[in-house]
Amino acid sequence: MTELAYFKDTYVVCGTGRVLEVIDTSVLTNGAVTPLTKALQRHPHAVILDATLFYPQGGGQPTDTGRITGPNGHFTVAHVFMDNKRVYHQGTLHGTLNENDAVDLAVDEDVRMRNARCHSAGHVIFSIIKHQWGDQMTERKGHHFSDGAYVEFSGVLSEAHDKTLLEEMVARVVAEDRRIIVTEESTGNDVLRVVQVDGFVANPCGGTHVRSTAELGHVTIRKIARRAGQNLTKISYCVA
Repeated sequence: MTELAYFKDTYVVCGTGRVLEVIDTSVLTNGAVTPLTKALQRHPHAVILDATLFYPQGGGQPTDTGRITGPNGHFTVAHVFMDNKRVYHQGTLHGTLNENDAVDLAVDEDVRMRNARCHSAGHVIFSIIKHQWGDQMTERKGHHFSDGAYVEFSGVLSEAHDKTLLEEMVARVVAEDRRIIVTEESTGNDVLRVVQVDGFVANPCGGTHVRSTAELGHVTIRKIARRAGQNLTKISYCVA
């Protein structure tokens, strides 16, 4: 099990860890093909650490990227994913990394903050929709990739509520500099992580977020797609 250090603070992008395993994915062709081996073979190497600052792609948010540096080499992190509570850092090894090596972790700060802002903007849109039309709309999923971000809801938003109106609502919340609060709640043997835009309903989420709506800057509502036959509303957006 990998400790998820990125949960503690979105803004911490440098830290340390210890190598548990280095995988040369070329040797995986000799065994049975599983979903895990198939995923691993997309990159030359994978590194597993005892703890990581790198966000693994999932929950509608893209992966962190960056670099892992050891005493005798470094590893360029191109993609990160989680499987069975282990985090796999995928990329290219330069030199050597060995089991038990102490390593320095450096997350690409620009990528981290771009993803965090995009994800938080999705939560602002979700919060406004739930606050204004919560009796009609239920969140289905979010896709917080900067090149095609959207949130989807069950329910069809009225044509009277167009993208200009929604964009103005989002802009007001951004200007109000509301806190974005991340908390953890115990649920039996597990911990539920929830994110709340101050003054709105909380929502379970395992992603990275900025501290305040003011950090989002300009959020553009690109399109509101209404599909009555599917009882669906899809709101596409981007963050400047």
